[in-house]
Amino acid sequence: MNRTSNVLKPAIAWISISMLIPLLTTGCSFAANLGKSESGMAQQQTEAKPEISMMLVLNSADPPRDTIVKPLEDKTGTKLSFTWVPDNIYTDKMVSAIAGGTLPKVLQIKSVDLKHPSVVNGIRSGMFWEIGPLLKDYPHISKYMNATIMNNGSYFGKYYGLYWERPLSRQGIQYRKDWLERLGLKEPHTIEELYTVLQAFTYGDPDGNGKQDTYGLLDRNDLVYGAFKNIASYFGTPNNWGFVNKRLVPDFMTVEYLETMRFMKKLYDEKLINPDFTVTSKVQQEDRFINGEAGMMISNVLAATIRDRIKKSNPAAVIEIQNRISGPKGDRIWGSTGIGGLFLFPKTSVKTEAELRAVLSFFDQTLTEDVNNLITYGLQDRHYKLINEKTIKIMPETKTLREQEVELYANALRTADIRYLQLGENGSFQEKINAMIQDNNNIVVLDPTAALISQAQAEKGTELQTIITDATYQFILGKLDEAGFNRELGKWRQNGGNLIMEEMNREYEEFNK
Repeated sequence: MNRTSNVLKPAIAWISISMLIPLLTTGCSFAANLGKSESGMAQQQTEAKPEISMMLVLNSADPPRDTIVKPLEDKTGTKLSFTWVPDNIYTDKMVSAIAGGTLPKVLQIKSVDLKHPSVVNGIRSGMFWEIGPLLKDYPHISKYMNATIMNNGSYFGKYYGLYWERPLSRQGIQYRKDWLERLGLKEPHTIEELYTVLQAFTYGDPDGNGKQDTYGLLDRNDLVYGAFKNIASYFGTPNNWGFVNKRLVPDFMTVEYLETMRFMKKLYDEKLINPDFTVTSKVQQEDRFINGEAGMMISNVLAATIRDRIKKSNPAAVIEIQNRISGPKGDRIWGSTGIGGLFLFPKTSVKTEAELRAVLSFFDQTLTEDVNNLITYGLQDRHYKLINEKTIKIMPETKTLREQEVELYANALRTADIRYLQLGENGSFQEKINAMIQDNNNIVVLDPTAALISQAQAEKGTELQTIITDATYQFILGKLDEAGFNRELGKWRQNGGNLIMEEMNREYEEFNK
């Protein structure tokens, strides 16, 4: 990500310039304030080590071993304690902790819970510290935290949390290049060319077995992370919300969304897509693609794993990736907020500004080279080998060890996604994936409502979205015509959708004054 180009999008222009300038400038050295060196190891011996407790999401069967915790404490001059809560019960535990006031100094908020009523009401009531005015004092936070992503995670025009970063868009196409070459076709760069390739992958016997037993596109039961939303971006559909006659409307009320449904219906009617896509899981989709059932998937591009698996079963198979498909509005790809979640700082446990500064200092130090390398890669000669000063080799024999001792900390504690050390043996294909994700930043379409709060959306949004999801599938499968789809839109509006639109537009206008 280009961190020197933090451009405000129109949808977030309400964030005051006075707040952005201190965030984007290095400001005075925090080392001068706390007497710390670059990595925090020179903390004055007379000071007591700040004790920092955290509640974190556990995305594995077991909590990580504490192998890197002591080195992390030594490098940051802190005393750390972690409470790991399984992902499937984390939201409930978070709500209970907020309601009971039994909070650690650092509370991790999952991205799906950023607008949870408990979180929003807690911030509205003053339960959490506002950190925006302090960020100028932390040189690494100021340097590496991205303004657009910070804005996406703001509340009521103010910063309360530090995000942990995810790419704005990892979306793209994975396809069988060997099939494309066998059929004498070129990589698609327009919607029309994409359709031509899918048709050829279906009816042109791309695997050369003399049978009509392949599909152009293999999709799964996911309108967001499967093919649908990606194809919608090619047609110019806004990302979740867009503007029609200068008012915000949900994407499914736009002409471009309707064009996307028509295109998907065409693929279904012509059998260019697996007919059971509505009940195909992600695992099944990948397995079937690897087995040669189809020539293309459109989704998150994590193709290095797919490529390695398919090579084992079919050494002649060649996987290629592509991200730019041009439509009526040029090259576009949909994007997320860039937020994996937020760290919030409760006033019940962080009682003074001095304590808050100590916690922020810890996160500032996680962005220094020494500490970032530790939580990203682990310990040298235990989890990786140093090839030269800036290049490392991840040892395959330590895969399990890294999973048990490093990866959960890396996922939980790294805020800005930076890399001081480079992997020496990624290979050209992984490098191409990384470059494609970087290129997506140039064509990404963001959600203009990312930082807006709608109470009705928080309370009814998930329930109402089911109406639209079902109607979209029914249209593609030919069980609803356009009139029928519009009737379902009417249900959405009558059951709370109109109120959501009113609140979104009111919030947008308020913050853009």
